[in-house]
Amino acid sequence: MNKNVLITLKKELRSIFRDKKTVLRMLLFPLIIPAMIMLYGTMYDSAEESESMSYTIGINYDITDGEKEILDSLNIDYIKYDTKDELDKEYESNNIAGYVTYNEKSNEYKIYTNSSNTNGMSLNVILSQYLESYSDYLTNAYLISHGIDLNEAYNHFEVDYEDLSNTNYMLNVVLTVSFTYIIMAICMATSSMATGVTATERENGTLETILTFPIKKTELLTGKYLSSVIVGFIASLVGFVLTVGSLLVGKHVYTMFEEFEFILSFESIFGSLIIIAGASFFIAGVAFALTCFSRTYKEAQSAVSLLNMVCIVPLFVSILELDLNASYYLIPICNFEQILMDLFTNTASLSNVLITIGSTIVYIGVVLFYIVRSYNSEKILFAK
Repeated sequence: MNKNVLITLKKELRSIFRDKKTVLRMLLFPLIIPAMIMLYGTMYDSAEESESMSYTIGINYDITDGEKEILDSLNIDYIKYDTKDELDKEYESNNIAGYVTYNEKSNEYKIYTNSSNTNGMSLNVILSQYLESYSDYLTNAYLISHGIDLNEAYNHFEVDYEDLSNTNYMLNVVLTVSFTYIIMAICMATSSMATGVTATERENGTLETILTFPIKKTELLTGKYLSSVIVGFIASLVGFVLTVGSLLVGKHVYTMFEEFEFILSFESIFGSLIIIAGASFFIAGVAFALTCFSRTYKEAQSAVSLLNMVCIVPLFVSILELDLNASYYLIPICNFEQILMDLFTNTASLSNVLITIGSTIVYIGVVLFYIVRSYNSEKILFAK
């Protein structure tokens, strides 16, 4: 490597790793990934557990044998009280999760639950199911007492259901967000580098001073560009390791990941490292291109904010469950995130991988050509 390029590269990396705030931002941002996986996993498991929870409720009426069977099937225990005041008092004392009252005169049941929390909402659904089942029970008893065959009364036709979805929606969103953060880590790191090594030095006047040294503009730009690539690669590598580790842990801890076929192999890891490296080269170049016209640090920050916005696109694609074709893998940044997810879910095809790698090489060449051409202009290089 050229000596001046190497000196510039070392200088920029040294300045970055001496900046504690930048280093912390690089290392702490990827921690969002395991935190998010644990959060969604816990929420999913809690929802699963709430469906099998047992509740103790209060009532103010006598329970029939039919109701007892229904309540038992729904994992509901009951305690009878004489007045609503007693029910209110027991609820306030947390002795019952909710209660049901029956007004014999109006022949009306009323459900009392706390809808401000998840358990209360679940209990409300379960109690509604209990009363609906009891209503069906009374209807059946009436029909039988009048000698009406229940099959003739109800079974007019057969209904069958088939779930056309072959994926867990919440799991798909979690995976997309996880791999989105890997690429977003590159955007944040390279954006910070680009604004620091171009706009900040131009604003402080240090760029002109550096160019008085025996160093070519191309050597200076190459050193700064490669330092940005390295920082972006390190940031994404931290996110990648945390993502893979978190998914492996989640598969053994959370029920949401039980059906997740996680492909951890040499091919998936090696392919991911190539994609991350390509993404780092491309995104670093785009960050430099976006900041080349910026005169101040604030202008540069506004310019590179576009990168983070593009990173969110695959998340919406996942949420909307849109069908993807080969042309999607031509879209830079979006294709990086999608290929990473494909590699670890056994859905990657060789053609899509080649499209992503080939298009990325072309995009990198175009971006670097634009940067070199722009910085050859004295107007751009010494913009005030």
